[in-house]
Amino acid sequence: MAESGWMTLPTPVQYLGRGPAGQHLYIKRDDLAGPAFGGNKARILSVLLEDMRRQGGSCLISYGSTRSNLNRTAACLCRRLSIPCAVITPQETEEEEEETFNSQMVRQMGVRQVRCRKTQVAETVDEVMEACRSRGYRPYYVYGNRYGTGNEAVVRRAYRQAYREIRGWEEAEGIRLDAIFLASGTGMTQGGLLAGRQEMGGSEQIIGISAARDKEAGTAGVVRYAGSAAAEPEAVQFLTEYRCGGYGRYDASVEAAVQMAMERYGIPLDPVYTGKAFAGMLDVLSRSGCRMEHVLFLHTGGLPLYFDYLKSLQRRN
Repeated sequence: MAESGWMTLPTPVQYLGRGPAGQHLYIKRDDLAGPAFGGNKARILSVLLEDMRRQGGSCLISYGSTRSNLNRTAACLCRRLSIPCAVITPQETEEEEEETFNSQMVRQMGVRQVRCRKTQVAETVDEVMEACRSRGYRPYYVYGNRYGTGNEAVVRRAYRQAYREIRGWEEAEGIRLDAIFLASGTGMTQGGLLAGRQEMGGSEQIIGISAARDKEAGTAGVVRYAGSAAAEPEAVQFLTEYRCGGYGRYDASVEAAVQMAMERYGIPLDPVYTGKAFAGMLDVLSRSGCRMEHVLFLHTGGLPLYFDYLKSLQRRN
């Protein structure tokens, strides 16, 4: 594999065997995409950091919950690259106050952490950016402006490139995928894949399994990041029946998928994103019969969330 800067790309594709209705099942290991536990956020941060440098930015500002893979990756990469960094974390419920492995790593990297109410995100972004300016930095907010828009075209590049990798693998192996499954949250990753599919004239289904959002909000996020590739929002495949009640919640089917992936393949999934998506995919495949022959699961990373899950099992037992 070739290494591009601090990213190791392309990420490998592994054959997992037969799916529940006999499909050939593969997994693309974006959890191995780079340092700081890799994942889709490593790809996304790589294009954001390039854009920050292009714009002359000198300080990165990130946003996400205590479970945020984006905040963890931003903190670790900025520390590695000696870039000043601040992360903003919303305070919503008492449950979110519990420290996670991701939030511990953010703290360990020594970046500035700012807590705010969910209703005061825009104001907090303004305050943090002004504080950075007062210290002589040129701040760059990963989501664009104070309302979280403006960087869609930049982010789109990350998974448009990943789609090119997938097509390259297909051509090398003589395989044509019928579907790509992934955990879908903000819509960054799924939107980028849709843009890549449009660019390269692909025809496979790109099926996002919602980690939290309802159909309307989730589809809107995918459309926003896909750009012209999602001119018809009703064609976006964003499945919400596997949310298990919302973000960070999961049921026995998700736990079974997490355990099976580790026992059978030695691959860690987490119940917040990848485990939920893998469980949803298996259910879809069990009901699809022979309509799909070759299926790819995109492992978007999040290994620290798997450690959080093991810790919760310890408490439970």
